Amino acid sequence: MNIKLIFILSLLSLHLFSQKNFSEKSVLIYSFTDGFVHHDAIKYGEKLIIDLGKKNDFNVKHAKTQKAFMEENLANFDAIIFLCTTLDVLDKSGENELKNFINSGKGFVGIHSASDTEYDWPWFGRLVGAYFFNHPEGTHSATIHTTSSNSFFTSHLEKKWEIEDEWYNFNYRNLDIEPLLMLDEKTYEGGLNGENHPITWFHEFDGGRSFYTGLGHRKETYQDIRFQKLLEKGILYAIYGLN
Repeated sequence: MNIKLIFILSLLSLHLFSQKNFSEKSVLIYSFTDGFVHHDAIKYGEKLIIDLGKKNDFNVKHAKTQKAFMEENLANFDAIIFLCTTLDVLDKSGENELKNFINSGKGFVGIHSASDTEYDWPWFGRLVGAYFFNHPEGTHSATIHTTSSNSFFTSHLEKKWEIEDEWYNFNYRNLDIEPLLMLDEKTYEGGLNGENHPITWFHEFDGGRSFYTGLGHRKETYQDIRFQKLLEKGILYAIYGLN
């Protein structure tokens, strides 16, 4: 093999390596909890997000502690996923880092008890769109109405469908959320939000983007193809937006 051919092959290999390692998007999962720990949800949620990353060509890193989160350079990521976090999971420095991340045009995904997080930081409540208020004991099957006309998120869903999960009542904190799924309180006991009970939504916020779903308490939810595709689209929205 002559020197010129070796040089060309080396350049080609470097180009392919660069494409593989530097052209992909990246997301950071954060699952630290300061309260109830959703062990199964975090385990199965992490696996699902990794699988979605392989399918959609984005890297996935998981920070399981507050220290691990603070050691990350958030500028290296395109979206941050709060996977079943609870209560106080960020100190003041972490709050500033997350706010700067969103202000820079990046995306946020909140899953289930992400709304049960950072009650003393009103900005976070507006980022998520709501705070958890309470829930009926246990998990229950309920009907969800797909109300959004935005086909990007909901094209795979029927207009009305049933699923079992833990159903949150919310204290909504942002009037700009765009509901995608509405929970039908007539189909289970313990709902307090009435006819207007969004359970999944998205919105632009403070320079960035946010997607939240109240689904995700049970490990079986992460094995449900309807939820899998919904979360996939939510993550892609957080990374790329709707353009």
